[in-house]
Amino acid sequence: MFVQRVLRYVMAVVFSLSSIAFAQSQETGLLGDIKQPQQASEYIFRSSPKESLISVQLLGGVTRPGIYYVPPSTDLLKLITLAGGNNGNGDMSEVLVRKIEPKTWAEIKSKAVTEYQGAYEVDAEKVIKYGGAKQLRLAQDDFVYVPQKSYMVSSDAARTITLVSVVLGIALTAILIDKNTGSHHH
Repeated sequence: MFVQRVLRYVMAVVFSLSSIAFAQSQETGLLGDIKQPQQASEYIFRSSPKESLISVQLLGGVTRPGIYYVPPSTDLLKLITLAGGNNGNGDMSEVLVRKIEPKTWAEIKSKAVTEYQGAYEVDAEKVIKYGGAKQLRLAQDDFVYVPQKSYMVSSDAARTITLVSVVLGIALTAILIDKNTGSHHH
């Protein structure tokens, strides 16, 4: 009887550990669909063979996130267009641009651009409507992030859901083991 109880306990622990490991791999799978793929893709756009290019990182809710090598005159909207535009749940009203030289954008007088802790938040939808894209020039090593629309499951929510399912899994296993071992005494 005692052995059974120990075995039952060990089983439950082993199961819960493996399901936690499974849940974590599941979780990265779940969130992996939302985030950019692990290997960053690189895209090169030249308008003439000898043109020197700048590299800009573009991540988030665009069709083709990755590292873009583009002419120095490229502006934010052009970059997003090259990336295939919004991937269906990118939020174009809050595009985050982290400039290596933030001063270069300090002069921009546009309702669509707000400075935010050394970065800029650009309402690309406004820029599309009212113009002014040309002044949003990108430079070497700038970083652009298109956030996902907030109705997506946040990572915290995903984590909570995972945790709940793990706990339920442990409880159910314990009950099942209980049923199975309990039926042997009769």
